[in-house]
Amino acid sequence: MPPASSRVTATATLAPAAFLTPIPPTPTLTPSPSPTPVVHYVASGDTLFGIALEYGVTVDALLHANGLDVNEYLDIGQALIIPLQAAEAELPLAGEPLSNLILPTPTPQPLELVGVSLRRTAVGGLLCLGAVRNVIGVPVTNLQVQAVLVDAAGNPLAQQTALAAVDYLQPEQRAPFAVTFLDPPAQAVDVRVALLRAETISAITEDFVPLTVADLDAGMSGPQYRVTGSLVNASGGPVTLATVVITLFDAKGLVLGYREAMLEDVTTLDPGARAAFSMLLTFQGETPPAAYEALAWATRVH
Repeated sequence: MPPASSRVTATATLAPAAFLTPIPPTPTLTPSPSPTPVVHYVASGDTLFGIALEYGVTVDALLHANGLDVNEYLDIGQALIIPLQAAEAELPLAGEPLSNLILPTPTPQPLELVGVSLRRTAVGGLLCLGAVRNVIGVPVTNLQVQAVLVDAAGNPLAQQTALAAVDYLQPEQRAPFAVTFLDPPAQAVDVRVALLRAETISAITEDFVPLTVADLDAGMSGPQYRVTGSLVNASGGPVTLATVVITLFDAKGLVLGYREAMLEDVTTLDPGARAAFSMLLTFQGETPPAAYEALAWATRVH
């Protein structure tokens, strides 16, 4: 069994400004007199995940700022406070050599970074989207990436880290990630992304079971993209905590958005059983996605 490891294994560099897509402020942005400067008024089709992605904040931060539960329904016209405090992990790095930002680790894992883009959020932040592709022959977990904003000369300005949105990544699958810079330096024109950590199967991750994704169908649903399908337990035993991740791509293979969801109404999935899902996704830009990818996993019941 290959050893667990954490290692910078790949770097993706974007051409300056090539993927900087300005997103103009929407009419729903209203200044707030509180320390949180922005309020979003819920419109038809809005979801917590989509709102969080639009403003470059986490769903957890959005829930906490508004005293909401993840299972609550949103009402049209409902005012949501957008928590835009600068993230603690966003560190200024002006003048520091880029090589000093990469964390050395003992054993490389040759995973690939694909579909990376840098986009302007509705409130002036920068959102780095991409995916990690597993090109080794065994499943991996605990994928962590680092994004470094650079100026036109390639000097590092700020860094952020994030975990990819997949707990169990099989060979040839892609795990999406999003790295948000809430208050990026004005000189930032490009991003460099590296993989900091990737662990192969351990005693803990052996409890993960891949699920088959079947009956897929997708298309636009108003301003969002809907993907439906079924998760099938093809293993020999019951599983729980069934989770699916949908990633959206444009015609060039750039990640436009993603969503991870656990099927909370499915407590246990017996061998051969199916569980249907339907997911609405918000994507970056105005052009509908050209492709999507679905992957799923669960945990063994002991």
